Amino acid sequence: MTRPATRIELRREACEVITSETDRHLPRETGGILLGYGEDADIVITHALVVDGPGASTHTYVRDDVQANALLAAFLAPRADNDPTGYVGEWHSHPAPTGPSPTDIAAMQATAREHDGPVALLVHAPGARQPFFGLITRRQRSGRVTSKAATVLLPPSTSEALGPLPGGTVRGDGPV
Repeated sequence: MTRPATRIELRREACEVITSETDRHLPRETGGILLGYGEDADIVITHALVVDGPGASTHTYVRDDVQANALLAAFLAPRADNDPTGYVGEWHSHPAPTGPSPTDIAAMQATAREHDGPVALLVHAPGARQPFFGLITRRQRSGRVTSKAATVLLPPSTSEALGPLPGGTVRGDGPV
């Protein structure tokens, strides 16, 4: 028996898409679908596709299902048969620093009823102390659907750490 997924590992390419699209659409919400695979007890997100949300506002995003299915089919079509990458969930942004709403959780539970494996939800709220909120929802063998908060592992920074500042750069009596 495998352990249920408890972490969402967000790879760089997917993270960049989500953060740039969130910034581009502020103050409205935006979102799309997540692609990746399961690895041990994690869901690894390798790609994030942006799906239009007609009528998106500062507190609502509902994706266009027809466009989402077309984008997913186009993404998967050229992939090799043995490529484990596939649909693993949904993402959207919250302009306010909040995690998944009760509406978000209910939508993910409806999605999980249609899937065999766990599905992830990432909410990107750039103003929050931790800007990514993760949720993993799954259908149990009994048919019951459960949702649990998940740790989101972000890609490592590509910026080099700053070394010591040159002498005299910072003075106790104010800026230089």
